[in-house]
Amino acid sequence: MEITPLQKISFLVLRIMGSFIFITAGINHLFQTAEAAGRLEKAPFAQQLATWMAPAETLIVLSGVGLLLGGLLLLLGLKTRWVALGLFLILVPITLTVQVGNAAGSGPLFKNIALLGMLLFFMVNGSLFYGLDQWFINRKQTLKNLNVMKKSVYSMVLALLATGLLSSCATGTMVAQTPSKSASTAVATSKNYGVLISQPNHLKAAVNTAETITKDSKYQRQSFVVMACAKSVEAFVKGNEMAAEYEKGMAAGITYKVCGMSLKQFNIDPQTLVKGVEIVPNGLTYMFDLQQQGYMTVEL
Repeated sequence: MEITPLQKISFLVLRIMGSFIFITAGINHLFQTAEAAGRLEKAPFAQQLATWMAPAETLIVLSGVGLLLGGLLLLLGLKTRWVALGLFLILVPITLTVQVGNAAGSGPLFKNIALLGMLLFFMVNGSLFYGLDQWFINRKQTLKNLNVMKKSVYSMVLALLATGLLSSCATGTMVAQTPSKSASTAVATSKNYGVLISQPNHLKAAVNTAETITKDSKYQRQSFVVMACAKSVEAFVKGNEMAAEYEKGMAAGITYKVCGMSLKQFNIDPQTLVKGVEIVPNGLTYMFDLQQQGYMTVEL
């Protein structure tokens, strides 16, 4: 199920509002230590659960530091699962010591229970959206993709150099053949085409090109491959607005390929793709393979 922008914002609001509670509580513990320590000493289970470990004021200061630091990290969405676990472990003894049996009523007790439920949510799911955790993950993925692209570019340069060297040798042994004749022969024998797309709307241009080539006999088309990389993989999810273009391409004889790395980058389940597409591990290296097989390729 696709998460809507409004749902993403609701998760952010939950995290922000929840963090303010812990930040405020931490500040109160640090700046109103005596008052908080007094409440702890008067709590029904203080001696049994807390004050036997350390003086009340020491416990209040330590919990204040933990609540304040944890609240700030929760607000930023940094190390969210571990931060939620730490706050959970701080809040449980506070609830058992101060809130259980509190003469003020059960309201504060159930407030803490609700906060424990919220912390359990973030322990399981992390910050989800708009947190520093996601920023670091996306940055790491971007650096990984850049390294892959650099390696691919190096491979392409080496392939072009090797191709140029072989072409020079071939030209030296075929002096009798004129340039014009060579060019016309290349056009006549080039029957396979490959198009690399990177945006969903590029699919429409690729399909239109395939239909045009099919109608024009001078291209002598045998195979037409569309390789989807980056964000263009979203065009092949079931129910996507590009479904009509996809069907037109199938009718025109297009073979669709989808980059496996891009599916992982955009968190797309392969099971949600339309029928008829094939997943390849790396779309860029697949295009190099097509070039080595004699395909004429272009990138949109």
